[in-house]
Amino acid sequence: MKRMLVVFFLSLVLLGAMPARNREKRPGFFIEASAAFALLNPRDLNAAAAAQQNLTVFNYNENYEWARRNSGGSFSYALEEPNGSRLQQIRSGLPIDLRCGYAFNSRIAVFLGLQYLDSRRSSSMQQTYRVNDLRPDQVTPGIYMTEIVYPDFFLAARAWIPQAGLQFDIFNKRSWSGGIRLAAGPMFARLRTIEERRYKKTDADGYWIERRYITDMKGQGTGFAWEAVVRLARPVSSRLSLIMEGGYAGRVGSSFSGPGYYESQERDANAVKDLIRNQWEKGEWRTLREKIHQLWGDLEYTRSGNYFTNYANTGEFRLDLSGWQLAIGLTLAF
Repeated sequence: MKRMLVVFFLSLVLLGAMPARNREKRPGFFIEASAAFALLNPRDLNAAAAAQQNLTVFNYNENYEWARRNSGGSFSYALEEPNGSRLQQIRSGLPIDLRCGYAFNSRIAVFLGLQYLDSRRSSSMQQTYRVNDLRPDQVTPGIYMTEIVYPDFFLAARAWIPQAGLQFDIFNKRSWSGGIRLAAGPMFARLRTIEERRYKKTDADGYWIERRYITDMKGQGTGFAWEAVVRLARPVSSRLSLIMEGGYAGRVGSSFSGPGYYESQERDANAVKDLIRNQWEKGEWRTLREKIHQLWGDLEYTRSGNYFTNYANTGEFRLDLSGWQLAIGLTLAF
């Protein structure tokens, strides 16, 4: 976001310093192309990362901290976690627009366009707990190590948005013009999540047990999009103008469904157990809301996916790619 703001304000300075071509807007066709930086928060999609992050902290960190406080000194642990170890969520995107239109006069124009938005985030997390458990109620008291690793956590969303819209200039001088642009149209979107998780426990005598899980889910859906932005334009030649825009875009899709894949395997120091695989061709995306109660506290969380067919506490899944955005582009008049 900081980089985009720097580019935006540097472009404003460049616009102000650039010698303007004294050109009046005339009726005729035009083509515009622009690229933007958009703030996003697809909450239902991001729930996958938030849920796994919160579950890991709750089941291990908060569990061990509670045991330490209530053990009378017979339980202790140390957490090792690399810098930057965290499951990341989608927070921004880069919309690209191409518009073809017709200006009726110096103030009013209509256009048809296509917008493409692609946003993806890959992250990883690793937590290693070194535990010394000497509580008398333990079957095998002693030292052990627990590792929780997410080597590859991936979130992605793409959208294609055909648009129709209106541009209206509030002021129109020979060297500057400015006004608003309104557009709306259907949204065709795709999404994907990949969750890879590994759990391993190693005892002091060297015996270990490991579990590995992979879930890969895809989806397609439709929705509606609109945007309202303010714009500035400054001619740089008889036909070419530099434009800058800022505003808000609403992009919401629903009724997502698609294929999925699940794989799990357990092994220990003595043997490798059978690999379990499950694959489905079409599953409806839903949000699952759950609550966990343990001795050390309660946790409520929401996660999303396309395999919750047998769960009662699910709700509608929405892909919300709405957000504020800044854009810069060019207009070519004919």
